[in-house]
Amino acid sequence: MMKKSTILIASLFLVFLPVMAQPDSLWNLNQCIEHAIRNNLNMKRQELQLQSAGQDLRQSKLNVLPSVNGMLEHQLGSGRVLDRGTYEWVNANVSQGDLGMQGDLTLFNGLQGYHAMKMYQATYQMNKQDLAAMENSVTIQVMTAYLDLLRNQELVEVAEKVVEVAGGQVERMERLVEVGNEARGKLLEVKAQLSTEKLNLTRARNNRDIARLNLMHLMNLGKTESFAIETPVLPDPSLVRIPDLDSVFAQALISLPQIKSAEYGIESMERNLSLQRGQRSPRLYARGLLYTNYSNGLINPVDPNLDYPVIDQLNNNQYKQATLGISIPFFNRWEVQTGINKAKLELQDARYQYDNAVLLLQQTVQEYHTEALAARDNYASARESVANSDEAYRFAEERFRVGTGTALEMQEARNSLYESTSQMITSKYILIFYTKILDFYMGRDIEF
Repeated sequence: MMKKSTILIASLFLVFLPVMAQPDSLWNLNQCIEHAIRNNLNMKRQELQLQSAGQDLRQSKLNVLPSVNGMLEHQLGSGRVLDRGTYEWVNANVSQGDLGMQGDLTLFNGLQGYHAMKMYQATYQMNKQDLAAMENSVTIQVMTAYLDLLRNQELVEVAEKVVEVAGGQVERMERLVEVGNEARGKLLEVKAQLSTEKLNLTRARNNRDIARLNLMHLMNLGKTESFAIETPVLPDPSLVRIPDLDSVFAQALISLPQIKSAEYGIESMERNLSLQRGQRSPRLYARGLLYTNYSNGLINPVDPNLDYPVIDQLNNNQYKQATLGISIPFFNRWEVQTGINKAKLELQDARYQYDNAVLLLQQTVQEYHTEALAARDNYASARESVANSDEAYRFAEERFRVGTGTALEMQEARNSLYESTSQMITSKYILIFYTKILDFYMGRDIEF
């Protein structure tokens, strides 16, 4: 778990590293991240979630406007019906209709509309911060794979140098055997060592290819045989500065999206509680109605012998009404109080989520800071180990050359040098990237 965390955090710093001039065909880290974000399906789903929250916010604002609805109805009937002209029941065939328009406006309902608007506004901002946090997560995953590929590429270079050295020893031994200065058994020993180093090189190349494939998968990149990344110029690890722990934590509380999301979650639940409490309030409303009707059974009031056109019926039968009313809730099966109680629980849960996010951030920053301090010591030790291993290897090689040492001793010394070099490469990345991730948490621009 710690090893995975080390690679994960170390990789974050790569996004800020300047890169050497490379051909246009090489992918830098920013290009990899942008491609991954554009093609990540979870990111696309989160964007849809944000758009949905935006629609809820828009609708909450529109809900303060009046509602206006129209009605048009036509009926065909036969039998005993109400004569709209005489208001008597008669047996007849009728063709009649109604049309009208009604508008409703809530004047006051305990500020429910206002609190709903604020709740959806906070929810929208929370989803926006969640999207930013997911983008950071995708970025870290890509940078982790980017770092893994860089590290494996560097290990391949080390393995290639080891094979080159072992090959040179074989060539020298062959010349010595030819002139009779060395026994053929020694030549077989160094050839066996060369075969071992070639196997190590093959493994290193396989690891590099797997790391390359993992990065391409995270980017949702199709099969691209020519895919290659740029190699950033790393600063001198001995010159990096580890920022103060308290300063990192204080700045991270301000800048990280997961903390902001938890804050908006509390605000959203506070508004939801106010909204539920507002349902206790009476509702003051206004209503307007415009209505008319027509029928083939109506008689012209001016002259019964004349036709009664529909347009005249619509004008003569108009009915207008304006209403100002109040609705007072007395008892609704305790639904309002239940809603308030649940809103209180949801608000407390949102506060717990915020506290948990802060606690997790504090633990993470402490871990990163401790890892940075340890990485600084590890790098110094690894660099010293490389120097000592190099001297030990040179000594073992010289002893083997003059005949006082064995090929096995020389191979052990070479393996020790290879391992210490690999550890120095890893510790170099860890030190720089842990330091820079702490700077990133503080919201600083990374410069070299």
